[in-house]
Order: sequence, then structure tokens, then C-alpha cells
Amino acid sequence: MLYLCYVHRTSGGVPHFEVLPDMSASQAAERAAAILAQRPDGVRAELWQEDVLLLTLPARTAAAA
Repeated sequence: MLYLCYVHRTSGGVPHFEVLPDMSASQAAERAAAILAQRPDGVRAELWQEDVLLLTLPARTAAAA
């Protein structure tokens, strides 16, 4: 299954985008979380399958950690 991951940033503008091919939905969710964790300016990650939003992951904050 092909998934799309968008990471929205604090600065706004065009989100970071990655294609996540050939994996299960749970693997794609884990990968989206990892991509978001690698981006210090990330606010949230969205996981899409075609035009369906499957999941929104908020960034972890220092207070939540």
C-alpha cells in the first residue's frame, strides 16, 4: 500500500512530504512518527492513503516528555 506523510512546520508554508511505499498501515504510522521526530520544527504529521486522512500525529513537546 502507498502512503503519503506530510509534516507541518512551525514556520508554516509547504509541509515536508514523503512517500511511504510497500508497508502496512501500522508500519506507515511508525515511520510517520519517526519522520516527525527527526524534524525539530515539526508541529504534526499527517498520514494519507490517496485522498483519505488516516492519522494525525502531534509533535511531542518538552512538557509532554
